[in-house]
Amino acid sequence: MMINTSRGERHLTAKDGWCMIIVLIIYGILSFFHLGSMESPQTFWQAEDSTQQVILDLGQETKVSYLRELSGARFGKYQIAISNDNVNYSEIGELEQKKVFAWEDMQIDQSFRYLSITRGEKAGALGEIAPYDKEGNKLPVVGMDEVSQLLVDEQDTVPDEISYMNTTYFDEIYHARTAYEYIHGMDIYEWTHPPLGKLIMTIPIRILGMTPFAYRIMGNIAGLMMLIVIFIFAKKMFKRTNYALLAMITFAADGMHFVQTRIGTVDSYLVLFIMLAYLFMYQYMCCDSDREAGKMHLNLLLSGFFMGCAIATKWNGAYTAIGLALLFFINFFKRNSVMSFSSKWRSHRVKIILGCFAYFIFIPVMIYVVSYIPDMIIDPEVGTLKGFWALQMKMYHYHADLEATHPFSSPWYLWPIGVKPLWYYDGKVAEGMISSITLHCNPFIWWTGILAMIYHFIKAITDRSKRYIFLSIGILAAYVPYMFIPRIMFIYHYFPVVPLMILAIVGTIKDIEENLQQTAWWKSYAVIAVIVFIFFYPIYSGLLIPAWYARLTEWFPIWQLSSVRYM
Repeated sequence: MMINTSRGERHLTAKDGWCMIIVLIIYGILSFFHLGSMESPQTFWQAEDSTQQVILDLGQETKVSYLRELSGARFGKYQIAISNDNVNYSEIGELEQKKVFAWEDMQIDQSFRYLSITRGEKAGALGEIAPYDKEGNKLPVVGMDEVSQLLVDEQDTVPDEISYMNTTYFDEIYHARTAYEYIHGMDIYEWTHPPLGKLIMTIPIRILGMTPFAYRIMGNIAGLMMLIVIFIFAKKMFKRTNYALLAMITFAADGMHFVQTRIGTVDSYLVLFIMLAYLFMYQYMCCDSDREAGKMHLNLLLSGFFMGCAIATKWNGAYTAIGLALLFFINFFKRNSVMSFSSKWRSHRVKIILGCFAYFIFIPVMIYVVSYIPDMIIDPEVGTLKGFWALQMKMYHYHADLEATHPFSSPWYLWPIGVKPLWYYDGKVAEGMISSITLHCNPFIWWTGILAMIYHFIKAITDRSKRYIFLSIGILAAYVPYMFIPRIMFIYHYFPVVPLMILAIVGTIKDIEENLQQTAWWKSYAVIAVIVFIFFYPIYSGLLIPAWYARLTEWFPIWQLSSVRYM
């Protein structure tokens, strides 16, 4: 399976560059809009034992309606007591943190001057605390000593409203938290996935501090990079700018791509690395066997490198290895049958096979092991062969033996039709209004994508065409393994299929246009995809909308895209 294309057809042009820039600017504005707050407390108080306390002073006896507090990398319980003379204290309740790096309110409705906070049975971390009156006005407060002052030294960062803009949601409580722990050399909480994705998240956090914007920005950048990759991929595969632009616009208009790259989890990096691994494998398959030996090795090396990065981000990335291996060997045997007469190829094929041991085994293993260096520094036991292997087995048994349940979990056979979206965030807003983030497909793209994938599967069998085989193998390798996994799964496991599905959509439209000798199909498809994206954008983004609009987005009873059903 060799893919022969002329240089002029598959090389990027200035027109291609402008097309990418325009789409990136438009998409970037939407994706960076309300991505997350750039302000959040950076100092935390963590009591060493249950006797340590902090005391805050409001200056005079004041009626306090509620306390707003930010939890740190550890959530715990605190005993809250009040006094007017700083001598006799009355305990009024327990402040219990339920999330990490999240703002929460505690109702108290008491009059007092001094507030005492003592660590309870569970140690946590407090970032900032602010008292409010019943009108929602923040009250002035100071710490009685240097330690107490840690809880009130960043009052300008306390948000007026609690929302996803300033608080972790869904799996950010694991991945963003772990990125913070790596930076500060703390015990690592989330070890169920390899470290690379979380280490990438540490880069902006080190520069900008531990803020929602910081732990989400790298995922959003990865989402923008995916658009560039799919444009280049489509240009090389279909050899025309309009089809490359269609792929880029369609991917930008997909709900899963938009939502999943704006949350502070590692799936953005996983899918980007998978796309790059397939892109470079495709470029290898496009190389001339006799004249481009160096390019063949370079593309194989890069394909193996990004495959290793994918596996070092999530074990799901290993499914990519299945697809890449099938594509490589099909291509290799095809080259061997066609080029068997060439002495240059006969000598070169040995180097390719030997090179692949380095590109797809040694390099990925090294990437995987090196990604654990921060863990080894924190826990030297992980740096031993026994400790490292024990951690890998612990990860395996966690996933293999997991018996958890979740109301928004879904089996693999429901993913392509997007029948059960995943509700990420439900904002507490004014009555009659909705703020919701739901991991949901663009129905137009996914439903037509089913037809496009089936078309490619059939063509791969009947025509044995290179493009159909390439996309079919990539899609099946990313999807079929989940059919044999018994544990709880979610629709985001389908994310690696989406860019390949979109290439299948573009390929199908290309074939339709060529068969009908019409050129308007791709434009019509792009317009409809964008219109559907705009319609669902409030549910993708958490935008504040009226409840009646939210109801319009729930086309089927199982589409729980907002809190309308629970009001």
